[in-house]
Amino acid sequence: MPRPRFALPLPRRPAVLGPSRRARWRRWALRRMAAALCAVAGVAVLVGVVRPPAAPTRPVVVAARAVPAGSLIAPSDVRVVRLSESVPLVGALARPDAVVGRQVAGRLEVGEVMTPSRLVPRTVADGLPRGTVAAHVTVADPGVLDLVSAGRRITLFADTGGPALAQDVLVLAVDTPERATFTGSLPGGETLARGLVVALNQAEAERIFAGQRPEGGPPTVLAVVTR
Repeated sequence: MPRPRFALPLPRRPAVLGPSRRARWRRWALRRMAAALCAVAGVAVLVGVVRPPAAPTRPVVVAARAVPAGSLIAPSDVRVVRLSESVPLVGALARPDAVVGRQVAGRLEVGEVMTPSRLVPRTVADGLPRGTVAAHVTVADPGVLDLVSAGRRITLFADTGGPALAQDVLVLAVDTPERATFTGSLPGGETLARGLVVALNQAEAERIFAGQRPEGGPPTVLAVVTR
């Protein structure tokens, strides 16, 4: 006896192509839905084209909390925020490592932008490579100091002649006329010889200071600007 065959009922698909009133209504509804979707897509594209681009920003280090004057800045004392480039922030620092470990010149308030003026200045020796020292040398011809500034490179010779004592030397600071007097601009003030603060390695420092004056004065050198 053959077994009865069972067929699962198939779901009825909505007729959208037929001539019936229901099919015509479904076609109309689908057209309206497609038109609405196209309109939404067109508005989205138009808004994306017309909307002005976001204003450019830049990273700025600000105080994350109040810091008393004279304190050393810890990593938790600062954070980085992004501010619009249209905001005038002269000298604003962008990296936390530029301020962490530095001493605060005055009290910092929460959200205050960090600038070099808010920090106690470093010495000229800060940041020098290991094995490099900062040394002050007197220049035999003070006129050359008008041609030199911090960051320039010079060659140093002994004022008595001979081969170069040090080459490609980095200038860290230049004596000013005010620094080179005991009494400033007062009449009769004793004038000191002006010089330079330079970065030297150990061998260069030993060669230069081997020419120490018998009276104990600093060695005098001739400086030639190289770059």
